[in-house]
Amino acid sequence: MPGLSPAVLAAWAWRCIHIRVNPDLPTSLPAKLYLLAYNLEKDQMYANRRLGRALRAAALVELETDGWLTDDGGLARVAADLPPGRGEPTPRGGAGRADPLVAAVHRQISEAPAPRAWVDWIDHDHRRAAVETRDDLESAGWLRVARGRVLSVIPTSAVVLLDRPRVRELNRAAGPVLRGEVTPQAAPADLVALVALAAAGDVITLVNVSQRRAFADRIATLTALAGPAAVALASRRPARG
Repeated sequence: MPGLSPAVLAAWAWRCIHIRVNPDLPTSLPAKLYLLAYNLEKDQMYANRRLGRALRAAALVELETDGWLTDDGGLARVAADLPPGRGEPTPRGGAGRADPLVAAVHRQISEAPAPRAWVDWIDHDHRRAAVETRDDLESAGWLRVARGRVLSVIPTSAVVLLDRPRVRELNRAAGPVLRGEVTPQAAPADLVALVALAAAGDVITLVNVSQRRAFADRIATLTALAGPAAVALASRRPARG
């Protein structure tokens, strides 16, 4: 593989001998969205400046869907009636790993002196979101990060996905929702949210530019169904494209 650094080559070799079996996809929306942002054809992470915001929006969608947050006239507010027996978000469905980004977003909102708009929480600390999600997925065995430095000074990293087939399955499962082969009301809520977030967050590995234009009305419906955080993320998209 000419042109690849020794660190990236080592990550490739590590993947080839990696035998850990991940029985299920991550349960959290930010983790799923990050995996969907991986370019399976080029076998590399697609560069996306909006990914951090999209991941924070995914965390907000999950918190609102699961009953931890509520919409108060455009403001994100901690729900008065929390899920029974729980004081903070735990792994979804009682299985898997707690998502650190979801927990961090919930903590930030809980500790804020006053409610803030959904878009404010999407923008808040968004640069850390992609790194935090990436590192958690690496810890869970879903990907490998080859780290290095250019000229021994500038830090670099290359993400290598370790379970391509399962991520491809997730991508294919979302396709019918985007294309209208299944009604939004009949589609799993997570797939509705992932398509909406991908369209609003420029995750073109799931929803590319031509699809965003061709299915604009359907995406608008999915975004509304996904809730106020998805709507807020979509409102932050540049008008072009």
